[in-house]
Amino acid sequence: MHYSVLTLLLCGFAASSAIAAGKTPAAKLPAVGTVVVDKDRDEVILSGKIQHPEDKPCIGTYGQRIQAFVGSAKAAGGDAKMAGYFVFLVDVPTETVNKALVDLGCKPKVHYSMEAGHKRSGLKATTKKEDYLDGDPVLLTVFWKVGEKWVERPYQSFVTERVVVEGKATEKPWTPSFVFHGSGATHRSGTGCIACPCDCAGGIIADNRFPLYNPKPMVRFDLARVPKPGTQVYVRIRVACTRGE
Repeated sequence: MHYSVLTLLLCGFAASSAIAAGKTPAAKLPAVGTVVVDKDRDEVILSGKIQHPEDKPCIGTYGQRIQAFVGSAKAAGGDAKMAGYFVFLVDVPTETVNKALVDLGCKPKVHYSMEAGHKRSGLKATTKKEDYLDGDPVLLTVFWKVGEKWVERPYQSFVTERVVVEGKATEKPWTPSFVFHGSGATHRSGTGCIACPCDCAGGIIADNRFPLYNPKPMVRFDLARVPKPGTQVYVRIRVACTRGE
C-alpha cells in the first residue's frame, strides 16, 4: 500500500531535476506520431495531447473505472474504442507503444484476452497467481512545458483513492502496482488503453494489486492538476526489465 523506495527515487529525480535544470527533461523528444525508445535510460517517451473528459467515470468524482487515464487515439487498425475516456491522448497506436516496450527489453508474463480475463475475475479463496496480469514493473510520468519551465508529475499524483476503513470512507494517495502485460496489443482489444487503473486485460499496463477486473479501486482524477485541453504533453514510461533469464 506504499510506494517502493525505487519508485519514490525515480519520481523525485524525474520531476525535480527537470524543473530545477530548466531544460528538456529527456535526451530526445518524440515528434508527433513517433516514439522515442531510450535504451540508455530504460524508458519510452510518447507524444500526446490533453483532454478533459468531464462526463466520463472517475473524472472529478470517485468511482470505479476500467478505462485508462492515458491511452492511444488508435488501436487494432482503427479508432480506439475508449479514446474519449483518456486525459492523456497519445498519438501513436497502442500496438506501437507495446512494441517499443518490448524492444526496450520489457517482458510480459501473464496476459489474456478480455473474454478470457473475465472468466478469472474476482478475489476469492480459489484465486491463483495466474488470475493476475503480470510482467515487468513500470513507472509512468507526464511532462509538459509552462512558459520556459518544464513540469513533470508521476501518473499517480493526478489521482486519489478512496478506501473504507471501519465502515468509514477514507481518502488516500493512489498506490497502484503497474506491470507491463501487453494483453491489449497481443489480443487486439482495440480499446486504446495504455495504463489501466485496475487489472484489466484491455490495455497493456495494469494495476495488479487485485486479480483480473475485480475488485476495482475507487479513484478520482483531478483535472485541476493538468493543463488545458489541447496542450502538448509527453508520457514517460520507465521500466524495470527482467534480464539474464
